[in-house]
Amino acid sequence: MTQPIDLQAFDLFEFCRSSGSAAGEIAARELPRIIAETSAEAPASAPDEVFRYTMSGSAHDEAAEPGKPARRRLFLDLAVQGGMWLNCQRCLAVYAEPISTATRFEVVASEAEADAAPMDDDEIDVIAGSRRFDLLALIEDEILLSLPVAPKHEVCPAVHESLVTGADGSVEPEPEDEQEEKRPSPFAALASLKTKH
Repeated sequence: MTQPIDLQAFDLFEFCRSSGSAAGEIAARELPRIIAETSAEAPASAPDEVFRYTMSGSAHDEAAEPGKPARRRLFLDLAVQGGMWLNCQRCLAVYAEPISTATRFEVVASEAEADAAPMDDDEIDVIAGSRRFDLLALIEDEILLSLPVAPKHEVCPAVHESLVTGADGSVEPEPEDEQEEKRPSPFAALASLKTKH
């Protein structure tokens, strides 16, 4: 069932054991690392824009090995949707990058146990739980991990003038000295051969 939670201090173990679920919205201004990554050219409304999250907990009992007690594993499924204002690295203009993440976490008792967990399962991330768990920090981590390495429009509205090269308006670099200026082009001979045919 859906239950109210304190986003910065809720019992993640109990949430998973009781198969809890929750959903809500978080304004960008509540996520300082997101604000730090937001373009300086973003609209004034950017801090008020929201990220929507849904999450559910679950517990699964694994069959015990002979002579050992059954093991209960706790899981958290978290999805986040929203958008961030970033600078396109191709045209340098600000644009809205859509955010959509969905991650399954296994919740373990301590940081040491999380660090010791095998890394061979690409489908599940392991995190240390807490009775005062900070969901805001986890959501912020998930948003930052989803950002592209090189943000850019799918199709840029225009090309920034600093990226224009060659015959379409850029200035060719000046030769370093007069000797370089007098040096013949290595392709001049090829060009003359081509014109003779």
